[in-house]
Amino acid sequence: MLTVAEFFVWLVAGIYFYVLPLIDRAIAEADARDDLEAQRALTVPKAPRSAFTARRLTPTTFLIVEVNDIFNEHPFIYAKIFAEAKEILLVDTGCGGMSRDPTVEITSLREFLETVDVPDNGGRPLNVGGQMGYAVVLSHCHYDHILGVEQFAVDSPIYESAHLPSFVSSQNLPKNSHCKALGVRTPSFEPTLVPHRSRLVFFAPDFSTNVVLLHTPGHTPDEVALWDTDENMLYVGDTLYEFEPIIFPAEGDIVDWLGSIDMLMDVVLGSTSPERALINCGHRTTMRPAKEVLQSTKAFMMDVLAGKMKVHRRETRRGIEYVEYVQPDQRYRLTCPEVLILGARERLDL
Repeated sequence: MLTVAEFFVWLVAGIYFYVLPLIDRAIAEADARDDLEAQRALTVPKAPRSAFTARRLTPTTFLIVEVNDIFNEHPFIYAKIFAEAKEILLVDTGCGGMSRDPTVEITSLREFLETVDVPDNGGRPLNVGGQMGYAVVLSHCHYDHILGVEQFAVDSPIYESAHLPSFVSSQNLPKNSHCKALGVRTPSFEPTLVPHRSRLVFFAPDFSTNVVLLHTPGHTPDEVALWDTDENMLYVGDTLYEFEPIIFPAEGDIVDWLGSIDMLMDVVLGSTSPERALINCGHRTTMRPAKEVLQSTKAFMMDVLAGKMKVHRRETRRGIEYVEYVQPDQRYRLTCPEVLILGARERLDL
């Protein structure tokens, strides 16, 4: 039997000759892994910072968000890919990549589409190397939807509402887009004005889409919506959204807006699956049940017009008195010139 002294001698020897070498080897292997990762970090290019993000909504459609623009708009841009035609339909173009983040490298929407890897697209850009063409529908002419349009106007069709051509004319666009008021250069482009209920045929004479353009005046005279019959998807621009103020400029018309909501409801109810139809907006709201959102938004507006809701806040903008109404849960909020409320009440005899 070992004495206590002999036991400790063997214990120390075991630690010295067997345990310590194992520890040294583990440390060396960890250091080697760290060195390898450091080398990889040096050799693998870092993904450029972008003003945009993208995620998949459906097998063919992606939501692109301009995440940190200087106007605090965070506009939603939609890209529907027609793989057979090798074309992409864009709904709006955002704020032109004007980011608050000075480290952002990708400020062009087109460059983002063609060069930035998107995890929801298998880690590839939505339009690798610009292999597909584009067509752009502008939901309306406000700056946060058109400031990126020049990138596409050089070689792609740009579609707008034919409801009131003078509103989107080159002479009136600086004012009606609010670019002039913001001190921002107004984009220069030549749009094609599209009639109400037109099926979009823009890629080739032998290829038409199942996307229908609808005139939805109200928010602005040139507001449009798109109805994608293949996917039961409705795109409504700034006609409405949830948890952000629905804003009417001085050029808006609440009675026209109510008519547009009714028309959109008819489109949804006339579809093959009304309960499955989804609505996508220019800000905040996407992939929500279209029927319920349209009904509840209209109910909110009617409560405002009927005097069931009190003015939450007043402010004067450029000499115009604006009022704000807010639901208790803040799902719907309305900000508009008070004269639009008063005029709608008079016309509807409320």
